[in-house]
Order: sequence, then C-alpha cells, then structure tokens
Amino acid sequence: MAKSVRFDYFKVYLMQFNEETDRMEEGLCDLSNALIKAQGMKTSNRVFGIGNDLARLQEISFNNNKWEMHFLRIRKDNFPIRAHDNGSIDFFTDLSEEEGFGEEVSAIFDPSNFVIMVRRNIHSLSPQVISNYFTNLLNTIGLTVLFKPMIHPGSLALLQKDHLIRSAEVAVADVKSASPRTKRALGSIVESTEDMNETVNIVFKIGLEQKGSRKSSKLPIYEEIATFAQDDNIKRAIVKVKADEDAKVETIDLIKNRLVDYEQFSEDDIDKKSRTIRHTTVISRMHQAYRKRLNDINNIYK
Repeated sequence: MAKSVRFDYFKVYLMQFNEETDRMEEGLCDLSNALIKAQGMKTSNRVFGIGNDLARLQEISFNNNKWEMHFLRIRKDNFPIRAHDNGSIDFFTDLSEEEGFGEEVSAIFDPSNFVIMVRRNIHSLSPQVISNYFTNLLNTIGLTVLFKPMIHPGSLALLQKDHLIRSAEVAVADVKSASPRTKRALGSIVESTEDMNETVNIVFKIGLEQKGSRKSSKLPIYEEIATFAQDDNIKRAIVKVKADEDAKVETIDLIKNRLVDYEQFSEDDIDKKSRTIRHTTVISRMHQAYRKRLNDINNIYK
C-alpha cells in the first residue's frame, strides 16, 4: 500500500537586535556553523525539550553539498496501547526509564540558497520547533532563527496594499508556537480597529458588519495579513477584498500557494520491523525532489 509523505520548503532567516540602529534586523541565515557545532557534540547532548516530551538531533551528515538531519521526538509517557487484530489490547511495559517511543522527521539544508526542506509528520516535530532548536544552539541573546514558508510571488501579489480588505479568516495551529511577528500581528489587528467608526466582528474571523458598512470602508490590516503567509503555524489565511469601492468582493487564499511536495512511498520502502519508512530512503527521495525544485527555488519562489 503506497504512502504519501509531505515535504515543506522554508527560507532560513536570522532576526537579531542591532544596538547601533536600536532595532531588530532580519537577514538570510546559513545554519552550517550551528550544524558543525552540533556535529561536535555527543548525540546524547543534542537533546532539547518540547512540552512534556524530549527531542534529539539524532544524525547529521554533509552530502551532495547539503546538510542531512535526522530528528527524533521521544515520548516518555502517554504511550499508545498495543491493539491486536483479535480484539485484545495490551500495554507496553517492557521499556526502561531511559527509553521512550521515537517519532522521526528528516530534513536537508542547502547553504547555497538558505533553504531547508522538512518532512512533515503529525506525530513528530514541527518546523517551528526545529527552528527553535537552532536558536537555542546558537545561544546568542537577542538572536532568533526563523523558518519562513516559500510562497509563490503571485499569491501575495493578489493582495495589494490599496485593496479594500473587507474580512479575513485566520487559523493558527498553535499560537504559542507562532513566530513573534505573528503574535504581534494578531494583537495589532485588534488594536488597528480602535479608531474605526464601524462595527467589527472577530472570532478569528474578522470582518466589517455587512449591513450598513460603507462601500469604501476597509480593515487596516494589510501588513499583518501579509505576515501570516510567512508563518508555518498559520493553517488558513483567507482574505476578502475589493479592488475599489465599486468592485465585487474577491476571495484570496494566501496559504495554498506555498511550496510543498508530496512523494509516494511503496511497501518496499517501509522497514518490515519498524513499519516506518527508513530515514535513508526518505533523505534519498528528498534529494531527488529538491533537485527537481531547484529552478523554482532559485527563480520563482521566495
């Protein structure tokens, strides 16, 4: 039975406070130094916390001018139940205190264009958690590593600054894990409506009351909405706009044009003992997919 696996692409950025300009500045980030540092550490020391669980950068290697990474999320409690086809259930009781269940995620980083490609696994680590690991690894006050989804330029071009934004629907997967910029944007959206002489609704849907609102009215949230498209924790960003006060309302989906690939893996790719796809198999397929996408990465997506 074939299995479909999702891979997401991100540009890696570094946000750091500049004392001379007295402001936060952002630029592209090469993770190579951080990965070289991690390579020099014992595997047991490449551990970090995530909620009640632990995670670990299990393997690091440099091949084909790319960094290959194998992360594990290690569950120490809330273990699943062993269920048999005959209807019986049992518990996993043969694990020591030093053991746990590991959920895998694979990634490759291309230092030539600051792009990281991450395998998505709902049971494992999110890209946000991985970027936080690099922030902690660099361990510099005021420095934050950010992974920004790569978005087709046509997606953001659909939303113009002079458009009349009538409503927006935003879904955040985990607001605690959202980027600092997203958290500020969420607060700014509410604050931006203070001076409006209109009734404004929000349920993380925000919109002008249709009845009685002026045709020229718009929500002053363009900058914040554009920010959401660059945060992987945002799962939905649907915006309704008008080009001008006499135009019809159009719906823009800012998320659907992110750079994402799906790869099919066959039964032959699945390890018979663990019943998971081998990390080496995943990495090999990631390199193939990445090569196919390289022109898009360098010339289209940003």
